Amino acid sequence: MFRFFFTLFILIFSLKLASQSLVVESKDSIAYVNSISGQQAVGHIALKNISNSSKDYFLVRRKVGSTGLVDSNYFCWDLCYGTFASQSLGNVTIAAGAVAYDFSGYSYVRDTSLEGQDTIWYTIINAIDSTDTLQVQMIYGFSKTFNLEEKEVNDFKIYPNPIGDENLNIDILTSNGITYLHVLDLNGRKVREFEVEPNQRKVTFNPHFIGLEKGIYILKRINSAGKFEFGKFIVQ
Repeated sequence: MFRFFFTLFILIFSLKLASQSLVVESKDSIAYVNSISGQQAVGHIALKNISNSSKDYFLVRRKVGSTGLVDSNYFCWDLCYGTFASQSLGNVTIAAGAVAYDFSGYSYVRDTSLEGQDTIWYTIINAIDSTDTLQVQMIYGFSKTFNLEEKEVNDFKIYPNPIGDENLNIDILTSNGITYLHVLDLNGRKVREFEVEPNQRKVTFNPHFIGLEKGIYILKRINSAGKFEFGKFIVQ
C-alpha cells in the first residue's frame, strides 16, 4: 500500500513539473535604492519558456511582505499596474525557448529614515492552462548609505567594472605587512577573503568562479597603517 501511494505521489509530482513551462532565466537578487536620495526600488526578472510551443502568460501580484516598509508598489507586464490592480489585464507572449524581459517591479519606502527589506510575491500563469504557473519573489531593499556619491580619489582601481565572465582586477597600494581584502555583499556579510602579501600590487579573480551572483559588492581592506580602504564593483 505504501509503495502504491509513494508511486502515485511521484507520478503527480512529475506531471506537475512537466506542466511548468516557465523558469527564471535571471533576476535581481535584491532591488536596492538609497532611501534618502531616491525612494523607489526597481527589480527585474527574465523568464524563459522551456516548452516546445509559444504561450501567453498573465501575471498576478499575490502578496506584499509584512515588514511595513513598502508604502506602495506597482509592476509592469503587458502594461504597468499600481495598487489598484493585483492582476495584469493582458498577456505577454513568450515563444518556445525564448526569454522575456517584460517584468519589472517597483516599490516605494514609507519613510526616508527607515532601512531594511521587504518582499513581494508574484505568480505568472499560462493563459490557457491554470496549472502551468511559476511563483517568483522580488526582495526590495532600502538603505540610507546605498550608492552614495564616491570620492574622486578611489582607494582601489577596479577594472573592468561592471564585470561579466572575465577576471576582475583590483590594483592596490603595497603595505608593510600581510593584509586581507574582504568582499562584502550589501548586507555587510563577508562572502570572500583574499590574503594580500606586503609587496603585492594587484588582486585578480573571476567572480563567477568563486560563486558570486549578479549584484553589487563592496571591497574593504585595513591597510598596514590601520586605515580602512573601500571600493565597489558590480557583477553582471
